[in-house]
Amino acid sequence: MLDGPGVYGPRWPLPLSARHLVGESTGSFVNRLAHRNGLELHEFLDRVGQGKASADPGRVDKYPQYTEMYVNAAGLRHLAVLTDQPEAVLRRALPSLAERHLLPGTGGAVWKWPWEPFEGHLVRCCALCAQARGVDEPVWLMSPDSWRVCPRHLRWTDDSRSEEPAFIELAEMPETVRAHRQRQHLGRWFGPAGEELFADAFQVAVHWWTSMPDTTRWVQRAWSAGLGARAMRAAPLVIYPEAAELAQSMLRFEQAGKRDRAGRAGWLASLQPLMDGWEVDFGQGKEPLLQWLEFHSRAVPAPVRSPGRRRLVLALGHNRIAARTGSLDKRSCLPWQLGMAAAEL
Repeated sequence: MLDGPGVYGPRWPLPLSARHLVGESTGSFVNRLAHRNGLELHEFLDRVGQGKASADPGRVDKYPQYTEMYVNAAGLRHLAVLTDQPEAVLRRALPSLAERHLLPGTGGAVWKWPWEPFEGHLVRCCALCAQARGVDEPVWLMSPDSWRVCPRHLRWTDDSRSEEPAFIELAEMPETVRAHRQRQHLGRWFGPAGEELFADAFQVAVHWWTSMPDTTRWVQRAWSAGLGARAMRAAPLVIYPEAAELAQSMLRFEQAGKRDRAGRAGWLASLQPLMDGWEVDFGQGKEPLLQWLEFHSRAVPAPVRSPGRRRLVLALGHNRIAARTGSLDKRSCLPWQLGMAAAEL
């Protein structure tokens, strides 16, 4: 069973295969593969390579929900043999096997479970989607953000390490479903710029929730979802509708092109009736909007229009800061993050 000079490794695939889901975490996939073959995760890891894990097997078996598994190039070869699939196929399906995430080392096969994933969040896959693909146990996906919406089954899942609730039904939260569709519309019609505009609006709403968590509509949404009103887990869910509506207003500002002092003041004033309807204090809530306007006060030359998409060019200040990919906080020009104390905003 030699895998290179002096390095031992598997020569044959495991008897039973496991169907991977696109976007699944490596840890989630190997955990299911182990179970499919009558093994616990801690028993399976020795077949992939060498690494350091807890001495408590029960703790190791909980890893896929808490952290991600990474391997070096030799470890990837071992996985390819064990699964009887080409390395390229595994890499396309499992994001954490991408070249940039492989561990260093050209000797023996090694694996690692760092406390936090190198990139993204472990978010529970919609169980109904998994079952439709023949998977009956929990699946964890790598997501840029700490939550996901399943538009097919109207379920909200996140990266919570708590067992309950495993998901939140959105059928009784039509405003959140509508908000998700508005976000998808922005991305579909305006490409990355549309996603970044939603990210800006979401970050403003994060600022509002951090400063004013007892806003009535947010408290009511959290309770209807079975979550605590001030639980950080509830924040993305409860602010989603306001973020989507604010993104539409930001879109109108960008399209109008009136970035001088009068144009910015007029746009800000137009938001007061909207915020009053949300019960978001305008005097306090305008502060993050003023910061956003600072970054969006200077236009840039418009690029050639992409086929099938409408032209949207965000301001110079935004483009200097915001990333083109990644989580919402990275794709926004606004600096704060969910979980910061109000005094840090």
